[in-house]
Amino acid sequence: MAKKVLSHYSPVLANKYWADEKGYLSYFYCPYKKQVKTDFKGRKQWGRKKGLYSLTVEDSLSKDLETKVSPIYEKIISFNEISTEERMIFSQFLMSQLMRTPTFMRYEDAVRNILNIKGSPLNERAGCTSCADVYYFAKRDWFYLLAHDDDYFVRSDNPVLLSGFIERNETCLYYPLTPHICFVACSMPEDWCPFCDVPKETVGYCLEKGDAQFINFHLARTASESLIIKPSHDSERVDAIITDMLGRYPQPPFSLLPLHFHSTSISEKYISEIGISYENVRKIMESVDGVIYPSWTPFELEPFYRDK
Repeated sequence: MAKKVLSHYSPVLANKYWADEKGYLSYFYCPYKKQVKTDFKGRKQWGRKKGLYSLTVEDSLSKDLETKVSPIYEKIISFNEISTEERMIFSQFLMSQLMRTPTFMRYEDAVRNILNIKGSPLNERAGCTSCADVYYFAKRDWFYLLAHDDDYFVRSDNPVLLSGFIERNETCLYYPLTPHICFVACSMPEDWCPFCDVPKETVGYCLEKGDAQFINFHLARTASESLIIKPSHDSERVDAIITDMLGRYPQPPFSLLPLHFHSTSISEKYISEIGISYENVRKIMESVDGVIYPSWTPFELEPFYRDK
């Protein structure tokens, strides 16, 4: 029997900023003791799972995407300007981060069965810069939230926090880049055209003390099973948030739309026919997880406009 490939759904190039000489401090749900526990993980020992996808996909993610995005990531966290092409590659990376997690893939498998979809999508997990959905990330206004010196952001095993379907103008996206920088792809005005408008210059905002914990609350809530923090950042305050909220409402798979994967256009008729909505997404989650989830209410997360 062939060995299962060790798939890295959360790449080291992003995770490493949460590590010190001890590695990461991981909070995780222990199904045997039915409680949240902590443990130290090495730099390459978190954000991976056996058998998630094939060796071909794993190699594609590494060579075709992560190798390209790594220097762009460094530019972004250093607040250096990036080109239009680099902006598209980073947006492709964000889309990939949504679609390559165990959470997304278990919901995706359920939808494939419901709609009798066979085979694998082109550019599976790595995506492409010409995909229509990538434009909905790249052409939004971008923003940086900078944590107060006494605060920090956590990193979840569902690292992208998406407030709703990316095709909605009001939707926004949160993605911690480092423990002190959280990237935001902003909500956009009603007349926004994702295929023609030029985004505003990226700006940042220094949060007040305690404000980063609002983001951490939602990142912990939408995690699947675990998240990491820098060991030196451990405290009773963050311990209470994570312990109470870890995995309460795993990130809804809004990026299952469109389900014909990586098309260059989006069919409203197709969307209508399959009936994808907040309520249907919730039902899919309940069916897969065996949990009764409340209605998704993104009112605390959106809208988030650049000028805010």
